[in-house]
Amino acid sequence: MEYLKSALASIRHNKGRSFLTMLGIIIGIASVITILAIGNGMKTYVNTSLDEITNGAVTINIDPKKTDRFLTPANLDTIEGAVNEIYGLTPRFSGNVGCHMREDMIVFLEGGAPIVEREFTDGMYKGHCFKEDDVEGARSVGVVDQRTAILLFGTDDVIDKTIEVTYNTGSTEITIIGVAASTPDRIAQAKQARQLRQESYYYCDVYVPYTLLTQKMGYVDEKITSFQLYTLPGMADEAALKVKAAAENILSLRGEGAVKIQSFASMAAMYNNILNVVTLVVALIAAISLVVGGIGVMNIMTVTVTERTREIGIRKSLGARTSMVLMQFLTESAVITLIGGIIGMIMGFIFTKIAESFMPFAPVISPMHVLLVVSISIADGLFFGIYPARRAAKLDPIEALRQE
Repeated sequence: MEYLKSALASIRHNKGRSFLTMLGIIIGIASVITILAIGNGMKTYVNTSLDEITNGAVTINIDPKKTDRFLTPANLDTIEGAVNEIYGLTPRFSGNVGCHMREDMIVFLEGGAPIVEREFTDGMYKGHCFKEDDVEGARSVGVVDQRTAILLFGTDDVIDKTIEVTYNTGSTEITIIGVAASTPDRIAQAKQARQLRQESYYYCDVYVPYTLLTQKMGYVDEKITSFQLYTLPGMADEAALKVKAAAENILSLRGEGAVKIQSFASMAAMYNNILNVVTLVVALIAAISLVVGGIGVMNIMTVTVTERTREIGIRKSLGARTSMVLMQFLTESAVITLIGGIIGMIMGFIFTKIAESFMPFAPVISPMHVLLVVSISIADGLFFGIYPARRAAKLDPIEALRQE
């Protein structure tokens, strides 16, 4: 406690010099905390964005370069019954078609099974998704989201309205039976596009039973070489591996690498690894100021030892041990860096809030990172305080008393 009081008294006595000494530590800690918070926020943003895009979906592809085999709807039923870690799976067929309503717009027909409703992350706004009997009957029904409805019709009240689309060999009318909810931003984007007559700059997705494309329209062949599975939370990798193995067994392609998993969970892990490396490199660059700050502490403490040489001589002549003098100056350097660390932590929080106003995501401050950075700053002060402290502790009391 006596060492701490002495250190605080010395800092108060030299406020300006002490603050300048802390400045490098403050800048270093504030910048490292801000950079780590931005990196954490970016990872959260990427993961959330991928989850919103896929809603836990994993795609399985059969590589046409390695085999000409394919699956059938019956095969998918077999796979779905064999894997418990999924909500369901669906073949995916898609293609762009012409639209009689707006000839300058691109309309994509997204063919699938009713389980595609899981892709509507904001739920249904009106109506419902198509059912199994719609798939079995290859009915001309479809689901759009609010954004697409506004782009095509100028309103999201479109239940029972029709879209006439043309394809290679003819045309068909698709009756809208459901409208999926869109985010307020996407709705506002569609309304603005209508006002500015810029609808042609956007594409529109219409979800339909896949049999409408394969059987009624003959638009694509019903050879399933790509399908999606929707997994239970946290089961994406395990479920994908089981589905892949089941598909390989059905196609007799085990061990040939023809069946591939396109998992957005794996993509998220890859992006996270890249962001971790980038964040670490930038944080290490920012941490150089901590080293500079530590050198500043060492310089100032060396000056302090020189200024207090006579005081040290008096203390040692009165019986102060070498270890006591060493601890006194080490404590002072540690207190300087601790105070600098606390101020730097506060500045880091402020900088993070400022950065948040300029970014599309919120930076995330990790308490563990803050604790680690402040601990490093204290260790920095102790490390760079050793030289001046040892110098003070080794002073000869007689020589020290001779100093004016």
